[in-house]
Amino acid sequence: MSNNNSNLQLYLIALSVAIVSAMAGIGLWKVLQNRQPQSMATLIVLPEPREIKEFELIDQHGKPFTLENLRQRWTLVFFGFTHCPDVCPSTLYDLQLVHNELMQQADPANPPHQVLFVSVDPERDTPQRIGDYLGYFSPDFIGVTGDHSQLEPFSMNMSIAYRIGEHAEGDMLYSVDHSASILLIEPSGRMHGVFPAPHDAQAISSDLATVID
Repeated sequence: MSNNNSNLQLYLIALSVAIVSAMAGIGLWKVLQNRQPQSMATLIVLPEPREIKEFELIDQHGKPFTLENLRQRWTLVFFGFTHCPDVCPSTLYDLQLVHNELMQQADPANPPHQVLFVSVDPERDTPQRIGDYLGYFSPDFIGVTGDHSQLEPFSMNMSIAYRIGEHAEGDMLYSVDHSASILLIEPSGRMHGVFPAPHDAQAISSDLATVID
């Protein structure tokens, strides 16, 4: 493939993700404009917590996962896919560090936070595969997915964009583009803020500890 074709393909991918982001309600760029004057190292707090609409996905154990599962504790949410070569494993490793740091001060029987991985690649990411994948990072992590009719409204509600690369039916080799932000959900089940990429595990741990306290 020529350099011109490669550049055109990258441009089209970026344009597609930008369009989806624009459709997602209040884009993350607007959130950035509303940074709150708080002593946070990396967390961008929304001017007003965002209501999350009712949804139903399925977790790595084959059980329903709904809005109710986002209540009662703080939730760190990251959207990705298990075949991701770089951003996803790197971010999940950072979340592992954050989780381990916070658990040192938490009640293991009732931690104040949880980590949620949302796979936007249901064609390849079965619940079992998601569970196996998350096992490399932490047995405490929750993984969910669903078909695109479930994932798309949920991701748009969160201002997260994703795009599945074109491929023939049955072809398991294709690309997935997605936003890399980590979202923070309040125990009320509303979105509280955003940790934009690139991520710093120590800064996230510090900000989250402040929020929880």
